[in-house]
Amino acid sequence: MESLADSLRRVPILAALKEEHLEMLLKLVTTRTFNKGESIIKQGDPGAGLFVIIEGTVAVTMRTRPGQPETKLSSLTKGEFFGEMSLIDGYPRSATVTAQTETQVIELDRWVFLDVLRREPNIAVAMLPILTRRIRALEENKR
Repeated sequence: MESLADSLRRVPILAALKEEHLEMLLKLVTTRTFNKGESIIKQGDPGAGLFVIIEGTVAVTMRTRPGQPETKLSSLTKGEFFGEMSLIDGYPRSATVTAQTETQVIELDRWVFLDVLRREPNIAVAMLPILTRRIRALEENKR
């Protein structure tokens, strides 16, 4: 069975962290369970953290205009994650994520994460190359 540390390492912006920093974050995460059909995050809500799926499956949906039906973007399952950018920017959620089965997740709250960054700026330094690569990849995809 995969450890919580291994689950966090799957998240690209956390993957390069030193073991000591990862251990620090592990002390601050919570594990939550959502029932089938329950919303985990809702489009438009404030972005307040990262979720890593430990067990279960979720549907990611988006409503492009008010009054229009939601469009299914993807399904995510064990080991996958969502909400990672809200750790940093706190922008409103761009999609809704709903449990398709009973789903257990690790949740890393944005405010907890930012507090750790203030105390351990080396975490932020380790994340910068990862974020830069993601931005470069997005730029390349635009061309």
